[in-house]
Amino acid sequence: MIIEKINKFYIKGIVALFCAIMLLSCKNDIKDVYAIPLDQDYPEMNATGMTLIYSDSARIQYKVKTPEYIKMNTNKEKYEEFPKGIEVTSYDENGNVVGSIRSDWAKKFEEANMWEAKYNVVATNADGTVVETEQMFWDVNKKLIFSHQYTRITSGERIIEGNDGFESDQDLKNPVIKNITGVVEVEQ
Repeated sequence: MIIEKINKFYIKGIVALFCAIMLLSCKNDIKDVYAIPLDQDYPEMNATGMTLIYSDSARIQYKVKTPEYIKMNTNKEKYEEFPKGIEVTSYDENGNVVGSIRSDWAKKFEEANMWEAKYNVVATNADGTVVETEQMFWDVNKKLIFSHQYTRITSGERIIEGNDGFESDQDLKNPVIKNITGVVEVEQ
């Protein structure tokens, strides 16, 4: 019985000593707090394996799938970045697919409502017209897609290439190639 009381006394003493050590070891040095860089911009949101749905009046306008998503909200600008690429599917007012865009990197500028896609950009419309380039912009407000880079458009049996990019409505129904360098008719 005396041994049990002694053991409980030692255990209580050890626990009290441990708690005192823990309390005294916790401190925030003000120099360490000030060393945290506050002038850097940090993501408002960061996600992996994400699907975003953009809608208006409960109608899906387009759907974006991405392996990595970063949303930034800085004093300078607001944007969404897709550093590992995107797959965008656009829909008409009846919910029919009207086109798609795929790229290895993309960024959406919030205030301008403008998308920039880079690296291996491929856009396809509902009719099967395919546009390939290394950089493409999509002005959502103006419903306009354009590029200033070399562009290749494949439509049916025709391939058109241009060095100075193209401009088109967002459905790629009326693409205009700038500085055409080649037109090829392909037999299928």
